[in-house]
Amino acid sequence: MPDVPVLEMRGVVEFVNEFADAARDAAGEQHTAYPDAAELLTWTGPLPDVDGLVAAANAIHPLFAADPSAERLNELLQSLRPTPVAAADGLRWAVDDPADLLPAALATTVLAWLLRHDPGRLGTCSASNCVDVYADSSPAGRRRFCSTTCLNRHKVAAHRRRAAGAGR
Repeated sequence: MPDVPVLEMRGVVEFVNEFADAARDAAGEQHTAYPDAAELLTWTGPLPDVDGLVAAANAIHPLFAADPSAERLNELLQSLRPTPVAAADGLRWAVDDPADLLPAALATTVLAWLLRHDPGRLGTCSASNCVDVYADSSPAGRRRFCSTTCLNRHKVAAHRRRAAGAGR
C-alpha cells in the first residue's frame, strides 16, 4: 500500500494551471510544451505520462470552481479511496493502486487545505480570458485573480473603458 506524498498547495495550483486543459486552452497554450511536473510538485517518485498528468489536473481543476467544491472533492476521494493510516509522526494517506498516487496526493492536499480555510478561498481567475486557479491564503480573503498580471490587465481594461466613455 503506497504512501500518498504530502504536497504544498502552491505546487498543486501551479500544476493544475500548467496541465489542465481548460487553463491551457484559455491561455492559448495548447501546443506549448509542458513543464517538469516533478519540479512543480517537488515529486520524487515516478509520475504518469503526459496524458495521466493532464487527466489528474483535469480532475482537480473543477474543485476550484465558484460553487462549493465539497461534493466534487468527496466524489473524487471516493473514487481514489485513499486510506488514512496512523503513523508515529501523525496521519498519512495510502492508496492500493500506485497509479492513484498523484490524483490522491492532489485531492488530499486540497482536502487538507479546505480543513484549514473557507471553501470560498479556492477559485478560478475572474479575468475574462483566464481560468487559472488560485488558493487564497491572504488575511483578507478577497482574492479574485490568479496573479497580479491578470489583476493589472483587468484594471487597465476598466480604466480604458471609463476613459473611452468620458471622451464622448
